[in-house]
Amino acid sequence: MPKILYIASNMNYSFEEEKGIQILRIDTLLNPTDNLKLIEVIEGKIRQQQCRFVIDLQLMDYMNSNGLTFLISILTRSRNAGGDVAIANLSANIKKILLITRLQSAFSLHNSVEKALDFFMEQA
Repeated sequence: MPKILYIASNMNYSFEEEKGIQILRIDTLLNPTDNLKLIEVIEGKIRQQQCRFVIDLQLMDYMNSNGLTFLISILTRSRNAGGDVAIANLSANIKKILLITRLQSAFSLHNSVEKALDFFMEQA
């Protein structure tokens, strides 16, 4: 499936599907209004039974509470629909934030999108 690029006021993101898994590449999660718009897009995918997501954070170095709220929201929605969320390419800063908030154990964390896709293939 071709990559689709979206632009929300201060956020660029794209979705790509591989092996039935949605790969979300995103450059920022700092704006709660943009995050809510993206959650609506993700909810639409979940309604279409696309409920497994890899969130690629390679373009992000920092995350605030808005980003954490976004990740928790997507994780909850996905798991409620029988799916899951894997996060790939975390910066050292974001890893530290997840560690401090004790959220690292809630997510499946991976060094690459490929490793995150392997995580889902192992579950199948």
